[in-house]
Amino acid sequence: MTNYLRYTATPLLVALGIFFALQGQYWMWVYYIIFLIIIMFGDLFLGDDNSHPTYASTNTLNFLLYINLPLLLTAVIISVWMAGDLPLPDWGTSLMAVREATTIPHLMGYIIVMGLIMASAGTNVGHELTHRKRNRLDMFLGNWLLALTWDCAFAIEHVYGHHKYVATSIDPATAKRGQNPYHFILRSTILSHRNAWIIENKRLRKRGQSPASISNRMIIGYFRSGILTTGAFFIGGWGGVIMFLFMAMGGKIMLEGVNYMEHYGLIREEGTPILPKHSWNTNRRISSFFLYNLTRHSSHHENTQLEYWELKAYPNAPEMPLGYLSCVYLVLFTPWIYHRIMAPKLKDWDLNYANPEERTLAMAQNKASGLTYLLT
Repeated sequence: MTNYLRYTATPLLVALGIFFALQGQYWMWVYYIIFLIIIMFGDLFLGDDNSHPTYASTNTLNFLLYINLPLLLTAVIISVWMAGDLPLPDWGTSLMAVREATTIPHLMGYIIVMGLIMASAGTNVGHELTHRKRNRLDMFLGNWLLALTWDCAFAIEHVYGHHKYVATSIDPATAKRGQNPYHFILRSTILSHRNAWIIENKRLRKRGQSPASISNRMIIGYFRSGILTTGAFFIGGWGGVIMFLFMAMGGKIMLEGVNYMEHYGLIREEGTPILPKHSWNTNRRISSFFLYNLTRHSSHHENTQLEYWELKAYPNAPEMPLGYLSCVYLVLFTPWIYHRIMAPKLKDWDLNYANPEERTLAMAQNKASGLTYLLT
């Protein structure tokens, strides 16, 4: 039973977010502090999880993914309403008073917290579900989760592009050594949507259909996000729309920050096998539980058919210096520190993981990036 409980972490985190969102005022900032303490200190002091438990009920494991969508939608609706000015019936008088006491600095806490939640319970879970290409329910739920951050391209480019070109020079989701993370976020976002359109257009033309048809998954995806944004208007007016878009942007920035660190500086020749060495891995217990083993990234890229509970720990794969949240904070707020911390990791990768061809490409990237401390 305890092996199932580990994956209740994210739904419980979202449920707690709903409770704090209903309190208004500064309470989302309080929640943010609790979130940081649980994740960052948990990763620092609770060690690694290298276990590979077996499960009798995959339905329970799937339910622990599915439940995130209604919980996340509830949290989004509350946050959007808090930013708006639309009234409630008489029974909502107390909530109206809470909203009136919730100011713009308070709402910034909603944006930051909801960005984190939309990335972890939304995009991350959507990522898991949209890998299940033959399961209609999973694809349906996964795409709606991705719609919350206007990221329908992820279900296409990530699955059919990133997993084919990971760690090569043409993959927009692989960060180069020394690359500015905000340049990466902008470039990755634009190229991922461009690549998704190219992939989808080719698929439709192969089937004899027009790319402009309703069968285009990109058009359907934008339509989903448009429905959610329109819903935000009816719940919170223009203030609600602005809140929703800021939360979506926060979730997208967090996702791309994670993309940045998952393959930062790693090198692979196009057409060669994808191996565990082409992803940064971490088995930190708390990150693994809260992110449904996304942290076992080497195993995920080696075999995309594995469900999240089947992923292998691979303690000998290239390892991140810290847990996921700690690393992504360094990437987004102090990238120069992150680059310095990763420098010895990259040197070790060049010496002990790279083959001769990869080592040559790595040296060329070091020179092009001006990373003199990697050349010595």
